[in-house]
Amino acid sequence: MKIPTVTLGAARVSTAKSIAALARAAGRTPVVVTGRAYGDLVDELGGDDAAARHLGRVATNSGRPICVNFETGPDSSQTVFVSPRGWSSDRLRGWAAGRHAEVEAMFGPATVRSMEHL
Repeated sequence: MKIPTVTLGAARVSTAKSIAALARAAGRTPVVVTGRAYGDLVDELGGDDAAARHLGRVATNSGRPICVNFETGPDSSQTVFVSPRGWSSDRLRGWAAGRHAEVEAMFGPATVRSMEHL
């Protein structure tokens, strides 16, 4: 499976605007923000709360969750899904489970867990 990727230089281009544009253009392809891009977003917007609110707006505007993948070790990572406003936990779980193969293609074996199990 070919996974499209976008690389940008945060010093030249707004990470916030780039993520929003990518989500609009992605169609049904999941948008996954790397931990590094999330860090650039935090720097640009002034903190984790502002970055999370932005990702929530982008998810709501696109009608699809935004995935954020954080490295947790040299060979491991954890992907968090930011759902659109109004989505239930069950709907988000179903969406994530339906993209299980795509997430594994990008990052390796994956297990779907709820926030209570993090």
